[in-house]
Amino acid sequence: MNKVLITGHRGWIGSNFTKLLDSLGMFWVGIDRLDGEDLLKDITPFQEKLADCDIVVHLAATPRIPASWANADHYRDNNIGVTDQIARICAEQHKHLIFASSSSVYGNGDGPLNPYSWTKYAGEQSIQMYSRSRNLEYTILRIFTNYGEDDPSGLVISRWLDQYKKGEPLLLRGTGNQSRDFIHVKDTCRAILACCLEKPLNRVLDIGTGVNVKLIDIVKAFNCEYTTEPELPGYASSTRANAYNTRKFINWTPEYQLLDWIKENLALDQGRQ
Repeated sequence: MNKVLITGHRGWIGSNFTKLLDSLGMFWVGIDRLDGEDLLKDITPFQEKLADCDIVVHLAATPRIPASWANADHYRDNNIGVTDQIARICAEQHKHLIFASSSSVYGNGDGPLNPYSWTKYAGEQSIQMYSRSRNLEYTILRIFTNYGEDDPSGLVISRWLDQYKKGEPLLLRGTGNQSRDFIHVKDTCRAILACCLEKPLNRVLDIGTGVNVKLIDIVKAFNCEYTTEPELPGYASSTRANAYNTRKFINWTPEYQLLDWIKENLALDQGRQ
């Protein structure tokens, strides 16, 4: 495998992925708006860095569901427009494209429920169009809800850990009967690496554990007070990856279990007090 070109390499998943590649002595080159390379404004850096790479891992995107309602135009331009350009260039230059999509494209089983999810699904469709018409080789990864030790994104598990450490009640949205398939960011990165090595051709793979947990059960694992507020619009009631299908195409199995990880982190925090 030659160099991997990673868009969004300074993001949370991206930075963990590059650490994994570094630990294995693998070569990569990155593009990130934090380095002044905003592909929405100028695709040239992508074209220039692609020459000696044979795989593109496209992680860069505008994330999160709530903000997508107020900024739908930006989400469309960045998540669809940039992805479409990258897919076209990869098709022209015969590069394998690995696209980080989202489990939220499933909604409640009948498709996206919010602008963010729709842009990720539209990005998938653009990639598949270039595959049909221009022989683009791709792997689409529908990544489920991530968690991990160094999460700066404010996703629910890191938010609850932060509230717990501050002695604040956890804030639970909705009834708590919503269930999610949570996957550790390191397991996500190992799955991306497996796709780089094995290049499952023109597949859409779920990157999750195959097990979902009710939010109320996670809150109770913290054994502390919590408050509730109404659920925000656009969220699915339940998510769960088809991990069995994924394992048919890549040699990968998640190593972390959410509730065990939470208990270990709570024990570490109590040990520091």
